[in-house]
Amino acid sequence: MPEDVLRAIFSLAGAAPSNSNAQPWRVEIVGGSRRDRLADALRAAHAERRVSADYPYPEDMYAPVHQERRAAFGADLYGALGIGPDDHPARAAYDAESIGFYGAPHAAFLFVTGDGGPRLAADVGAYLQTLLLAMTAYGVASCPQGLRSFYADTVRDELRVDEGKLLVGISFGYADEAAPVNQVGTGRAPLEATTTFHG
Repeated sequence: MPEDVLRAIFSLAGAAPSNSNAQPWRVEIVGGSRRDRLADALRAAHAERRVSADYPYPEDMYAPVHQERRAAFGADLYGALGIGPDDHPARAAYDAESIGFYGAPHAAFLFVTGDGGPRLAADVGAYLQTLLLAMTAYGVASCPQGLRSFYADTVRDELRVDEGKLLVGISFGYADEAAPVNQVGTGRAPLEATTTFHG
């Protein structure tokens, strides 16, 4: 991607709101050979199960309704890829592919700075949403990946980052419209299931 497009996108993202304008985020962007070296390091960490998450990710953090939504999405995704529900080796191979940024030419990593607590993570979430919208405005496809945060120490070591907690990584580039994964649509819960109007 052209550097001027990258700079325009990340400049827009930097206009995201935050509590008292603290902007408690640090963003690391990789492309080219640096991206390739990081992908190799992440694949090795994944294969060796060297997990180092700054934020816990217990499976029981989801309520049953959330689990139902996740299962429905997983069925659609793996179905589009021709991977059966019990084909655990194929699912593991797809996870390993995701470690390589799904082939995207660039990745960004969002770190929460300051004390890195959940209150500050909410501000970084606002940055993330603004970043995704900016990418969309420039015709850039993106995929936020929580799996990236499972290997925070690897990312820090490879990029020589010495501050913040890794919240999420985003793979991005111009979409391959012919890829089966890009044919998968994601539904949303009806408004009434998530929103209540008072008064």
